[in-house]
Amino acid sequence: MANTSQNTQTTAKQIPEMKKIRVCFIRMDGARVDVLRVVEITTDARTKGEAMQRLTRAIDQWIRNTDEGREAWAESSEDFNVGDLAGYLDGCGKAVSSLQHYLKGEGIARIKDLFVLTDSEQESYDRILALAA
Repeated sequence: MANTSQNTQTTAKQIPEMKKIRVCFIRMDGARVDVLRVVEITTDARTKGEAMQRLTRAIDQWIRNTDEGREAWAESSEDFNVGDLAGYLDGCGKAVSSLQHYLKGEGIARIKDLFVLTDSEQESYDRILALAA
């Protein structure tokens, strides 16, 4: 009987305690949207607030404990934000290995960079677009 091993990836659907939390980060420039970025955090955190606390702790530990993290901090002019983070994520939501280690320790399986929009006009989502009577 041959011993076979399969290379499988674990998804949030396969881990019942994991939850996908989507977070919209926005930077305004007056009335214009300078940058809007949406990320999806797969985590065992229960709320967005808890997920953000865990993410902050993981990144803080990465910056303090690794050369790659310290370089990222310096390159960000010491204000590492979601735009900087996006540069350390692959298309599947895995971070570079040195950061992924700390994310995993905080219960974060992946962070997917879903969407980015720059330099745009804004309008109310609830604006009525029809004038029909």
